Amino acid sequence: MNVINVKNLTVTYNKKPAIKGINLDISEGSIIGIVGPNGAGKSTLLKAILGLLPIDTGEVKIFGKEVKSSLKRVAYIPQKEQFDWDFPINVSEVVMMGRYPYISFFGRPDANDKEIVNKVLKKVEMDKYSQTQIRNLSGGQQQRIFLARALAQESDIYFLDEPFVGVDAKTEVAIFNLIKELKAEGKTIMIVHHDLSKVEDYFDKLILINQILIAFGETKKVFTPELLHRTYGGQLTILQKAEQLIVN
Repeated sequence: MNVINVKNLTVTYNKKPAIKGINLDISEGSIIGIVGPNGAGKSTLLKAILGLLPIDTGEVKIFGKEVKSSLKRVAYIPQKEQFDWDFPINVSEVVMMGRYPYISFFGRPDANDKEIVNKVLKKVEMDKYSQTQIRNLSGGQQQRIFLARALAQESDIYFLDEPFVGVDAKTEVAIFNLIKELKAEGKTIMIVHHDLSKVEDYFDKLILINQILIAFGETKKVFTPELLHRTYGGQLTILQKAEQLIVN
């Protein structure tokens, strides 16, 4: 079953294309990586699918419906720098934001909402920081809180924009283990990623993009030197060592 359908999607900034003519059919229950050089439109693609950016041409359907009709079923973790870490709010309050789609406009979180927040904080091993101001967290702790907020939403699709940037190795492993749990529950996860050395370990499928869609398919089929050169052009030097691909 396809949970996301993207047809002829084009987005421009200042009359210059950021992404152009993108077509994708995303099936449920897989972990999908989005890779490409800087400025390739990776984050733009996620935001356009979510309806966070105006599109020039094309259409997006989520579960066969308009995006705004399906947002409750989609959780989004933006890049960390897009969040105001000086805002006076504590960890528990940030995670409770994931429950907002289920709370009426004038309502307040109920016992079930609070129980879910406590549960996901334990899941990401951040429950003892529930009353800590977010500005006092390390980079890895901040990313765990973003993930907890997404988990609290109890969605079917998760969009993660560079979730492993600025985190330590232990946190990266913990985050990816949670991502694998989501997949086991039948969730679909799309991740903007830059470290090519982890691609084969992390992703079932891969989107290669450089403003246009270069390739989309099973990782083992599209993660090839030829397609990577088409994606990165002169920015890519492939060094074959211990079966890893490293970007220089």
